[in-house]
Order: sequence, then C-alpha cells, then structure tokens
Amino acid sequence: MKKLWTTLFILLLAVSLAACSGGGGGGGQQASGGGDGGSSTPLGGDKPKSYKIGAIYSNTGPGSPLGIPEWNTTELLVKQINESGGINGVPLEVILADDESKAEKATAEMNRLIHDEKVLAVLGTTTTGPSLAMKGLAQENEVPLISAGASIDIVTPIEESYWVFKTPQNDAMAVERVFMYLKENGLTKIGILADSNAYGQSGVNIMQQMKDAYGITITANESYNTEDADMKTQLTKINSSGAQAVIVWGTNPGPAIAAKNMKELGLTIPYIGSHGIANQSFLDLAGDAAEGVVIPTGKMLFPTQIPQDDPQYEVIKKFYDDYVAAYGSEPTNFGSYGYDNLMLVVEALKNGATDRKSIRDYLENNIKNWVGATGIFNFSEHDHNGLTADSLVMAEVKDGKWVYKK
Repeated sequence: MKKLWTTLFILLLAVSLAACSGGGGGGGQQASGGGDGGSSTPLGGDKPKSYKIGAIYSNTGPGSPLGIPEWNTTELLVKQINESGGINGVPLEVILADDESKAEKATAEMNRLIHDEKVLAVLGTTTTGPSLAMKGLAQENEVPLISAGASIDIVTPIEESYWVFKTPQNDAMAVERVFMYLKENGLTKIGILADSNAYGQSGVNIMQQMKDAYGITITANESYNTEDADMKTQLTKINSSGAQAVIVWGTNPGPAIAAKNMKELGLTIPYIGSHGIANQSFLDLAGDAAEGVVIPTGKMLFPTQIPQDDPQYEVIKKFYDDYVAAYGSEPTNFGSYGYDNLMLVVEALKNGATDRKSIRDYLENNIKNWVGATGIFNFSEHDHNGLTADSLVMAEVKDGKWVYKK
C-alpha cells in the first residue's frame, strides 16, 4: 500500500511540473518576436493555430465607395487562401474593422487590433487623414502598417515611417503624370480646386513644388470643404483667371459636384481629376457631366484593355474575374490596393517572416520586382511606396465609361 501511494505521489508531481513548465509547444504561445502577438501555437504542435492580421477600411461614410472594394477584396482573398490550405498549412485570420471614414474611429480600431487582438500587422485605412492618424500608432507600437491612402505623407519622411508602407501610387506620382499630360498637350496655365482635407492639400503642395519643372503657372488656387454641395463660386474665379484647365483634387463626392457645377456654368475648359475618383461612383454621381473628364489611374480601371504581354496581365485578370464572379461589380483601383496590401503580408508570411519585426524587414528588403494589381513594387529603406509614375496611365470618360486614353 505504501508503494502505491508513493507511485501516485510521483505521478502527480510529474504532472504538476509539466503544467508549470508549459510543456513542449505550450498553449497560447505567440509568434516569434516575444510580445508581437498575432498567432498562437497549439499544444504539442510546431505550427501556430493561425496568422492574425488586422484590416481597417471605410465600409461606411464618405470614403465607402473606395473602402468597400478594399473590404470585399480582403474577404475574397482570405477565403481563397484558406480554401487552398492556408499559408504553409496555417490558416489566415483577418479581423476587419470599419473606420466609418473617421480618423478617431480608425485610431480606436487600430488600438484595439494592436493591444486586444495582438495582430501581426494592420492593413489600411482607405483615406489619407485616418491613415496619417494610424501612422503614429504604428510607429509607437512597432507594428507594420500597409496603408491604402494616397498621400506621400503617409510614408515620408522615411525616418518617421519605419513601420509604415503603402500600395496606392502616391499623389506626387499622380501629379507628375498629370503634369506630363499637360505638357504633352501644350497646357501651361492651370486653376486648382482641391478638397481642404489632408488628401486635397497634399496634392496642392506637390503641384506647387513641381510646377516650375514642367513650366506650369497656377492662375488660381481654390478649395472646398469635403461636404460642400456647391462650388460654383470657386469655379467662376478659376475660369476668370485665364486657366487653360482646372485640376480638381479630391475624392467623391466633391469632384462629382464640381463636374456638375462646371456643366451648369457652361464652362468648357478641360477638367483633370486626381486618381482618387478612379471608380464607378464618380460616374454615377456626376452623370453626363463626367463626360470628357481625364484622370491619372492604375490599370485595374480597364482590365480588358491591358495587353497580354503586360507583366501585370495575369495578376489583374485573375483578380478581376474572381472579384466580379463573387460580387457582381468591378473591384476598381481601390480593390487593387486591398489586394496588394494583403498579398504583400502573405508573401512575407510564406517566406518565414512571422512576427512584426520580420514582416517589416521582409517588406523593406525583399520586395523587389513584385508584381501586384496596382503596379510592380520595389520597396527599399528609402522608399516604402515602391512604385513609379510609370505605373499610372491616363483615362478619360467616354460615353459614360472610363476608357484608356492613348
């Protein structure tokens, strides 16, 4: 009897010690990188249960025409990846959050994803202002952030953007492409009508910086508030200034209102918009006033017009076809940003970068000639956008549709 009790005592002691040590893989263990979070290792296994990523997009609010394709794309890709076996056998988990097109909501969700959900990286958000608000949190908490906002300020200065990347062509590239178009068409005098928000004013600043290099004179510089319903006063001033073209820099609905106001005023000078209106929403909002509007854009706006020998052809065609089959609508350029945001992180995870720091380092050091839906990316320690103006082409509204402008 004494031997039995001794044996039982030894067995209980062994179990107790094993529990205290966490045993083998240990339940609840995070991905490599200590407190980075984002994945957990099942008891007795080497692989994490999942790779957890956060994604914040504007599913509601003024930014929703841009954010909905990004949101849909994320859901579509996660489904496809997991149905194909995950990432090296590990399921991908993406927690989607709606910032409601508000900076304060974006920062609240960013904090939740970092501290409560302990994600490996955050994707988004859709627009510039909220993305800039999230940038500080990414830097402070050392979490990779891949934004879908356009402003160059999201990834500059580079010394203040160590943890931050973005996939849309920045507004400096878009301005450059517009100025190239103006020069090609002998237009040297422009009037500017820009949103007073961060995106609009960033575009204005870049136009002012680049104008001399392209021989451009700014004859009028007008602004509007994002929610303004009429811009006739500003447009009248621009028309009276001797401008040969009006450059409207903003995202919907403002640019659509400007197009309608120009038609109502009978103005005939060319309307050149930003890449922020490269979607069906602008056409719907502006109606027949959209006819003739010209913009710089990525190739996703007209995927059927891309030649088959284009390096992006296969990526764009598959993504476009899959998106249309799933949602019955086109992904637009904004869907391409959502595609690249997620697939860049997937590329890092596939290659063994499974904590926050290694994901950041992989993006900066290993994304070279990476073919995405937006363009061909080359990140470096000096460039966290990785695209050039050559990734943009010009589009024009003809018969109510965006068409490639040759």
